[in-house]
Amino acid sequence: MAALEVERLVVRYGHVTAVRDVDLRLEEGQVGVVLGSNGAGKTSTLNAISGALRPAGGSIRLEGRDITGWPSHRVARAGLVQVPEGRRIIGPLTVEENLKLGAYHLRSNARLQELLADAYALFPILEERRHNAGGLLSGGEQQMLAFGRALMAEPKVLLLDEPSMGLAPIMVDRVIEAVGRIAERGISILMVEQNAAAAFELAAYAYVLEQGEVILEGRVEDVKNDPLVLRAFLGLEEAPTS
Repeated sequence: MAALEVERLVVRYGHVTAVRDVDLRLEEGQVGVVLGSNGAGKTSTLNAISGALRPAGGSIRLEGRDITGWPSHRVARAGLVQVPEGRRIIGPLTVEENLKLGAYHLRSNARLQELLADAYALFPILEERRHNAGGLLSGGEQQMLAFGRALMAEPKVLLLDEPSMGLAPIMVDRVIEAVGRIAERGISILMVEQNAAAAFELAAYAYVLEQGEVILEGRVEDVKNDPLVLRAFLGLEEAPTS
């Protein structure tokens, strides 16, 4: 059974169709990447899947369960959590308070402490900064905090929207490495990422969106050698020779 199945997804803003008949599939434990230029419909697609936007058409299934049109809090409780573009850390709250927001659904303090310990084990820098205000962290540290907050919700599927955007190159490497560590836990990940080369190191399958439609999809080893992807996302005229 697929972790996530999206069929003929349509997203509209008034009379404007931003996403048109998009099909996506994410297998259990798989990392998938969505590429596309600005305005291609990438964020609208993720927002519709996570319940932040109500789709105008199509269907969304999480582990075979139809979640189409569910509000985002219900989708999150079902096991699909989005880490939005820009991280959206609540600056005045401490690192630990931000993390606890991800576990708002829990009634067991013992389980909450287990999840906190797990987040700190995965991202030791967060434990070092646990009493610091979230807004005082660096951009890369805030991205780790956003990951940790999402993991506190015990997701089966994670949607990541441009996790490396605006970060220094050294922090991009650390963020992509962190995504890899999350994937190693068996969590399925669908990621929109501007750094295609880095995303291809992790992903097994790729989709390319243009004007709200999927124009190319396939295994990463095939997609990354497509002339369109080479020119538009990797800055190459031809595939490198081994």
